[in-house]
Amino acid sequence: MLDWDGVRSEKELLIREMLFGDIENLLSRYPREILRETFLENIHRFDRKNTAFWKLVLDVNDEELEQRTHNNFRAVNKIWDY
Repeated sequence: MLDWDGVRSEKELLIREMLFGDIENLLSRYPREILRETFLENIHRFDRKNTAFWKLVLDVNDEELEQRTHNNFRAVNKIWDY
């Protein structure tokens, strides 16, 4: 479980699991639609590699990703580390 800091929010734990957890286990436990919506709502939390991976796995097209990124202040103003 990825709640080392005492966070118990189901949404936060799901995001952490998407970023750092066992993907096969995650995909078997959650419907793709929930993962997709969580990904799109929290696009600013994902780095370039994670974004490319989840975009492919969850069948997110470029237009939808661009729209969600454009409407997300944190994603638009993110400073990439590479």
